Amino acid sequence: MKNIIQPVLCLLLSLGLLSVSVQAETVDELLADMARIQQDPVALKAAIQQGEYRGTLCFSCHGKDGNSTRTYIPNLASQNPSYLFTQFEHFASGERKDYVMSKLAGQISDSDRVAIALYFANRPVMEREAPVASSPEGKALFEAVCYVCHGKMGHGSRDYPRIAGQPYEFLETTLLNFKNKNVDRKTSPMIGVVQNLTEQQLKDLAAYVTHMP
Repeated sequence: MKNIIQPVLCLLLSLGLLSVSVQAETVDELLADMARIQQDPVALKAAIQQGEYRGTLCFSCHGKDGNSTRTYIPNLASQNPSYLFTQFEHFASGERKDYVMSKLAGQISDSDRVAIALYFANRPVMEREAPVASSPEGKALFEAVCYVCHGKMGHGSRDYPRIAGQPYEFLETTLLNFKNKNVDRKTSPMIGVVQNLTEQQLKDLAAYVTHMP
């Protein structure tokens, strides 16, 4: 995937087709703008259309409808738009690091970040076949350690992501990275949450969450 995307990014950057983001507003101000757009049907429709157009470079990995094309890549469909937007900011600032996302996030304007987040937030999550079955053990773990932040349905909030229906491989890898204190996620509270769980428990948890609607 990197071999395909890197030349495209280089070409677009060399031609100046990706504009450099100008931070005219703070993150809080942009989130307030997003909230106002969500309350205005006409503005929301226009933003979703803008997001579909400007989100083209996201489609090869995350799918045009926000349902990832690879099981190790997260869905963006039905994700909380404020959470998506703040993750753009984290990649742009270097707080989070990813070979592709770190390059993209810094080159997308503020209004396009808002629009892309709203576009994917308004796509439905599509059910996909999971390699493992759900289990009572996974359910018990979710209810014990996850629902307080991610909600009883796993749909998250402004500050916490929707995890329900994410691909199993992505969930398993992410949870294990937290347990192993992956340096790229060193500021996440999840590191403390999972430290007392075994790898098998994390796999049970991932299996349960991936089957959540």
